[in-house]
Amino acid sequence: MNSTNVEDIPSNYGLTGEMELEVGMKFVNKDAAMLAVKNYNIRRSGEFKVVESDHSRYVCRCKLFGDQCSWMVRVAKTRASRFWEVRKYQGPHTCLASATSQDHAQLDSNVICQHIFPMVQADATICIKVLQGSVESAYGYKVSYKKVWLAKQKAIARIYGDWDESYNQLQRYFNALQTFVPGTIVDLQTRPYYVGNTLDRESVMFHQYTGTLLMGIAQDGNNNILSIAFALVERENTDAWCFFLTNLRRHVATQPAVLLISDRHAAIKAALEREGCGWEHNVYCIRHIASNFATNFKSKEAKRHIVSAAYSKTQAQAQYYLELVRRSKCKS
Repeated sequence: MNSTNVEDIPSNYGLTGEMELEVGMKFVNKDAAMLAVKNYNIRRSGEFKVVESDHSRYVCRCKLFGDQCSWMVRVAKTRASRFWEVRKYQGPHTCLASATSQDHAQLDSNVICQHIFPMVQADATICIKVLQGSVESAYGYKVSYKKVWLAKQKAIARIYGDWDESYNQLQRYFNALQTFVPGTIVDLQTRPYYVGNTLDRESVMFHQYTGTLLMGIAQDGNNNILSIAFALVERENTDAWCFFLTNLRRHVATQPAVLLISDRHAAIKAALEREGCGWEHNVYCIRHIASNFATNFKSKEAKRHIVSAAYSKTQAQAQYYLELVRRSKCKS
């Protein structure tokens, strides 16, 4: 049987409360100690500067240390303990706290990450503005969109792993897809990875990277919309669309006379014109055409006529609606 000594238990410092720091308080690691010191100062509108910080010490003083304030804290890790312990403390702040600023220097992305972590864990799609409101409600400071965005990225990395780790799992994910979903086609394009001028033979990198998602969808007999293929590419350009559309035709839409419907994006048009792309039949989405039309011509009536022309069953009927479009444009 093992006995637990009080020396082996870290202090239960409430990051959301008004607890005072004190000598002997213990933290599981340096990050926990830093977080406690930051929270303490944020909630009291005090600011400090770090005097010493290394693998065994963390020493902070009030920015007005001296005649105006004597606040300071020394946290250290000793050989006799696995915890970081407050070894010296002078507090609370004796300076007049300034509450004029809308932000706080110590309210950084690490502190915000700790606060919003449960919210992100419950809903990874939660918007930044909601998180900003929660931080302001908890701390009384307005923080920038960028700072909260960075904090959310850190929270997501803690929950799901960082980007490098996630990309390293891609090949295993693809293998699992092909094993458990027979017929799945995967085309992963990579290129050699260099560290400086030295080739790393144990690693490869995406031929296309950063992140734009291209997706192909279809409609079944019950008018349900479903995704049939997607590609992660560097950006939406002709090469990317040619890669996607060629593989879509080669591996998914293999039946003859399949119709491809797309918007009038210049990269898609250029890709379809390349030899070997494989799409003999393609048309443009009338909804996109109407939307682009409405952007240039502020006439709701003309937009309706454009859509009606597209749905016309005869050429004469289409010409009739196009004439109405011309008249509507003239009036606008």
